[in-house]
Amino acid sequence: MTDKKTVEAYHEALEQNPGHTASIDQGVATFRQTFADLTREDLAGRIGELYADTFYFNDTVHIARKRSELVDYMARTGESLEQNRVEVHKVIHDGADVYLRWEMTFITRAVGKRVESHSIGMTHLRFDENGQIVLHQDFWDSASAIYAHLPMVGFFVRRAQRAMQ
Repeated sequence: MTDKKTVEAYHEALEQNPGHTASIDQGVATFRQTFADLTREDLAGRIGELYADTFYFNDTVHIARKRSELVDYMARTGESLEQNRVEVHKVIHDGADVYLRWEMTFITRAVGKRVESHSIGMTHLRFDENGQIVLHQDFWDSASAIYAHLPMVGFFVRRAQRAMQ
C-alpha cells in the first residue's frame, strides 16, 4: 500500500522532471542492460551513469533523490542476491513518459533461508536529453515478492493477502 506522502512525492516529481524525448531509446537500452542482472560487479558504476544528477527514484521499497544514495542502495541490493534476472517484455512511449512491463526473478537468503521470488511489475521512466533517468517509479507488489518470504513478517503478509481474496 502506498501512503499519501509517497503519492504526493510522485506527483511533485512528475512536475519537477518533465523529461525529454530525444534520447528515450538510448535510455531504455541502458536501463535494460543495467537492470537485467543486479548481481553484476559493475552495477554501481552502471547505476551512476544511468541516472541524472537530479532525479526521483521509488522502487516501492526505497526512495532516493541523490545519486550516491541510489548507487549505495543498488550495490547493497545486488550484493544480497545470489541470482537475479529482470526481463522487460513491453515498452510503451507516451511523449516523454516511458512505461516498461517486466518480470523479475531473484534468489537470496533471508534469516538463513533460501528465498526464490518471481514477480511482475511496471516502471514509469522519464529521461533527460542525455538519456539519463530523471524519474523512476516502480509499480509492483514488493510485499509478495520480498516480505511474504520472511519468517514472522511473511506469516502476516500471507494472512492479510488471503483475507483480501
